[in-house]
Amino acid sequence: MEPTHTPLDQQVIPYSLVFLLALGVLTAFGGAGETPRKGGTLRVGLIAEASTLDMHWQPEGIAQLIGRHYVESLYTQGLDYGWIPMLAEGHTVSDDGLVYTIKLRRGVRFHHGQELTAADAVASLLRYGRLHARGRRLFQRVESVKALDHYTVQLRLQGQTALVLPLLGTAIYPKEVLEEAGEGQIRTHIGTGPFKLAELQPGRVKLVRFEGYQSRAEPPNGYGGGKAAWVDTLLFLYLPDDSVRLAALESGDVDITWGTHEAYDRLKALPDLNVKIEKPGNKFVTLLNKQKGLFTNVKLRQAALAALDMEPILRAAVGHPQFYRLDSSLSFKEEPWWTDAGGELYNQNNPEKARRLLKEAGYQGEPVRYIAAYDAVAQHRVAPATKQQLESVGFTVELQLMEWSTSVRRRDNPDLWDARTVWWWITPDPTLSTGLRCDGPGWNCDPDFATLLQAMETELQFERRYRLWQDLHRLFWDRVPFIQYGDTFWLTVMRKHVQGPFDMPVWYFWNVWLDK
Repeated sequence: MEPTHTPLDQQVIPYSLVFLLALGVLTAFGGAGETPRKGGTLRVGLIAEASTLDMHWQPEGIAQLIGRHYVESLYTQGLDYGWIPMLAEGHTVSDDGLVYTIKLRRGVRFHHGQELTAADAVASLLRYGRLHARGRRLFQRVESVKALDHYTVQLRLQGQTALVLPLLGTAIYPKEVLEEAGEGQIRTHIGTGPFKLAELQPGRVKLVRFEGYQSRAEPPNGYGGGKAAWVDTLLFLYLPDDSVRLAALESGDVDITWGTHEAYDRLKALPDLNVKIEKPGNKFVTLLNKQKGLFTNVKLRQAALAALDMEPILRAAVGHPQFYRLDSSLSFKEEPWWTDAGGELYNQNNPEKARRLLKEAGYQGEPVRYIAAYDAVAQHRVAPATKQQLESVGFTVELQLMEWSTSVRRRDNPDLWDARTVWWWITPDPTLSTGLRCDGPGWNCDPDFATLLQAMETELQFERRYRLWQDLHRLFWDRVPFIQYGDTFWLTVMRKHVQGPFDMPVWYFWNVWLDK
């Protein structure tokens, strides 16, 4: 057996060493080369509230953004989106590709002082495999997970799969915390991250520096590598109203937030602020319920796709042409998975074809129950624009606007909705896109998709996996399990005293400091 990663010496890395490592790679918005300094509170304005901070409990993007600061995983993604060790030292794979032996870093402490062991890792992986939709999918190929000793985990597979490292990218909690939670949500939020949870209230999450954090020795690398908690406190504030959130930023009550695209020109001219267009951003999609209701009929899904002109919908979502991109691929252009296969059926804007398909489907004007979040501004702009275009060809659309957290609670009940607009960030592996799977909201249980996804999961060579991904795109645009509009980009706005790398599509705030 040959190691797939070079093992790293295990040691406690003081913040001073991380500082030296960081100097060579951090690029701050307002002053590359500034000296990082400890102290202060970084106040983050969020557009939606996290429905949970239990990272095994199907968390949405906002929850993941917050959660990655207090909890870590065996592996994580680097700047190239490849998988690199985090809590793991490295791993080896047996010659038949069925047995993974993962060595843990020694001396890593949870926030309550207990050392991370293989028992914690095994309990976390098993719980993820029970509770999370992706975990359940991955664990279909897992024969066993066990601790070989205090610092060694063995993962034995029933068959080869390319998805092992995404599986090892799940959050690791203390075993006793998981035992306390049982099949319910975690009540004691303890991890190994550079920050620890200090306060969890409606509309407000407070994290503070974990003084016992033990960083990796390598330079920072995306969500991995060396980490330093320079600020004393991270304060996440739920500020759904755009004008309130931006006013808080401009007055200095918030340090970083998402700006509105319409305000881009004004914000970039303000001397106390820095702005950045975040690419690759997110994919805007409308999920279609294929378990119950109208969109179990493929011709109705094809009719909806044929009706839509994507450019004005994306323009309505973000307003400014710099913040959207027409794209048929389910992967971003910044990823190696990008393809235009099947893209001839994207952005059809063909009302005549849509009306014909509605007639063939036997549609009688039944209302489409369409839900979207009003506190996620771009979403509630996409929904009316989509509604208007669908109604112009003969659909009846009942638009239901609600809080993001409410829409998240409704998504798992197929009796409550027909269509739901969401955005997606980069997934750990393209086969794990929830919209493509039978076990994700929307319930794409088409056996032809399952066959292609299974073939991709069991194939280890990228070139062959990519060809299968192209085949899946052709099937996607024919069967239309959901509507894909294209890409939109976030506008990050921050006060100039906020310094740090900001080099990944989702914020992280270790290796970030306040220059004031």
